[in-house]
Order: sequence, then structure tokens, then C-alpha cells
Amino acid sequence: MTPEEKNIVRSLIAVAWADGQVEAPEEGVIDGFLGLYDASDEEEAELKEFAKERKTLEDVPFDELDDEGKEILLSNAALLSAADGKTSESEQELLDELVKRLELDAAEAKRIIASARDGAIAVGNRLLEDAD
Repeated sequence: MTPEEKNIVRSLIAVAWADGQVEAPEEGVIDGFLGLYDASDEEEAELKEFAKERKTLEDVPFDELDDEGKEILLSNAALLSAADGKTSESEQELLDELVKRLELDAAEAKRIIASARDGAIAVGNRLLEDAD
């Protein structure tokens, strides 16, 4: 994994902790990123250890993220915040803080979040249609 990929996963772990607990759907998303980024056994163990205790955005360095990394992080943080079926007030506050830390324009951040959520809804609807 690159340092940027590790920081994306660390950031997603902080988002997962925003409501005070990490639910199974959120763990699944994090595991998916470990697979996507082809984490070694050592990297996976390191990040799972990192995830054992509550994390905040203070625990994550953002200086290694380029523009693409910032967009990937924000879009997936938006999805992760709703992975348990809803975005709590604390999760929304964390997303707002993430936008500030990533130094993203508010309109651009809104577009990224809406696009991510719209894509997830479309995929979910297709899965439901296929099940019929």
C-alpha cells in the first residue's frame, strides 16, 4: 500500500468511529479497501490494530493526499457514514470537518458527496431489481 492509501483507510476508520461504534457494514467497507489496495498481511494487521480504539480526524495526516486521493476519501467517507443505514449527526459533523481539513470548496464537496450517495442508491436499486 502507498502512504496515501494507508491514510485513506485510516481516515475511513475515523469516519466509522464518528458515532461511537464501528458497525459490521462499516467494517466490511474497510475490509474492502484493504483488499482493493492489496494490503499485505502486515499492513492489514497494522490497520486493524489502528481501528481497535476510537479514532478521530486528529489521528490522520492529510498532507500526503493529492486531489484524487481527497476525492476518493470524501466520496467513500460519505458512503461509509451511511453504511449502517443512516448518517448520524456526529457522522455529518465529521464529514463537515473532513471537508475543511481536505481544504475542499463547499460546492465541490457537496457534488462529491451527492455523487457518491447517488451512485450507491443506483447500485442498491439495481440489486433489488435483479433479486425480483
